[in-house]
Amino acid sequence: MLRSTVIVAAHKRKAFIKDAIKSIKENSLEPTEIIVVKNFKDSEIDSFLGTYHIKNIYTDDETLGGKISLGISESSGDILFFLDDDDLFSKNKIREVVNKFSEYNIGFYHNDQEIFSDKPISSYSSIDNRGFIYYSDIDSQKLKKLLFKFKAGFNTSSIVISRDLAMRCIDLLRNVKITVDTFLLFCAIENKLPIMIDFRRLTHYRRLTSQNSNKDVNLSAIRVYYEDALYFKRIFNSKVLKDFIEMPIIQRELIYKMLSKEISRREALIDVIKNLKYSLKYPTKWNFFLQGLSLMAVFSAEKSRSFYLKKVRSNSMFS
Repeated sequence: MLRSTVIVAAHKRKAFIKDAIKSIKENSLEPTEIIVVKNFKDSEIDSFLGTYHIKNIYTDDETLGGKISLGISESSGDILFFLDDDDLFSKNKIREVVNKFSEYNIGFYHNDQEIFSDKPISSYSSIDNRGFIYYSDIDSQKLKKLLFKFKAGFNTSSIVISRDLAMRCIDLLRNVKITVDTFLLFCAIENKLPIMIDFRRLTHYRRLTSQNSNKDVNLSAIRVYYEDALYFKRIFNSKVLKDFIEMPIIQRELIYKMLSKEISRREALIDVIKNLKYSLKYPTKWNFFLQGLSLMAVFSAEKSRSFYLKKVRSNSMFS
């Protein structure tokens, strides 16, 4: 049987990590190893991890890519699972995914999610009869579906990769600040590795009520997403990725300037023209929303800022 590693990345947050670990340990098939990479020390949590003989790695690296690449370098699994410290696995996830990797040649795998709030859920089991798609090669139309229809670049906890992909990407991954989910998808495409999208809800994605708060603007986080997009433009050369990398650069720059109140009427007008291309080429709700937002900013940057804060709390580059 294939060896499996689960890498849990935690950044400053301590409230949910025990639940995350329990959801792994309670799986119908336990992984070969669990690795926790975190940037804090806590005697209670460290003791808890020690009880389960979990490899516990401390790092002062602030980036998600740095933490996960460190976990990969310490792993031995043939397939690598990832779990954010506030998410959960369904009870059968590891077994189901190992079976898929045993049956198919897969570089990048992504499953659907069951969304829940801060309140704990009574069961982690979410197996249903939904099917899957398998792409041995990617063109622009398939990538469009992967990003906009299947949300394959969203939620690291829903992603599993082969060791082959991990080793090809680990050096570049170290420089990714936050958008690891999208990076792993792009890296698989860049290296022409097969992709599977599983429509079963095998991950429980925690949507915190604090994420819906409109009072605070984390400009540094918005800036980090923008910087990751610029980094992707430098490192990925695949023609099929070109548009899908350029688009978030324009969009994230617009959002950052608007929220920081640094956008001028002229800049907003230029953004209307830039975003029009993507609204027509990729007619998604998100692209239409940004098109309207840039148009609103031409007349009132403050109103566009307020409208954004009411409507959007983005968790991924392409959400």
